[in-house]
Amino acid sequence: MTKNIIVAEQDENMIGISRIMSNKNIGSVVIVDDLKARKPVGIITERDVIRSIGMLQPHQLVVPVREHMSHPLITLSSQATVSDAMKLMYEKKIRRIIILEHGRLVGILTDKDIFRYLVENKDLLSDLITSGDLPVPEDQIKDEMSHFWFFNNFVR
Repeated sequence: MTKNIIVAEQDENMIGISRIMSNKNIGSVVIVDDLKARKPVGIITERDVIRSIGMLQPHQLVVPVREHMSHPLITLSSQATVSDAMKLMYEKKIRRIIILEHGRLVGILTDKDIFRYLVENKDLLSDLITSGDLPVPEDQIKDEMSHFWFFNNFVR
């Protein structure tokens, strides 16, 4: 997981969030109720920004992000396993999970983090496949892994 999470408050607008994403070269910003407490209440992703722009209503770009953010958040405990995360991402059709410890934001786990981990730990993936304990369909893992490998080796 990534521990250095970029956050913004609910009053920020889509223009500000877009600038944060662009400047930090990230695909999402966790929305918190207070910058000091860092209690996550939502997330804004690149897809949310595109949807907002796609409305073709310029005033939507200055509306507070609480109107656009995805919520409630889908979270996992920092004690959860990679398999737990894969299963949750597959079931909820999401690419990012907020990681909490005692209700506090401690990280974000993305599909890329998981695939990078599996590529670096081939034995784990092999064990999951041979045990029949895959949290997602095997064909989907193969497709996602090949896409991840291709993108990270040839497209940059």
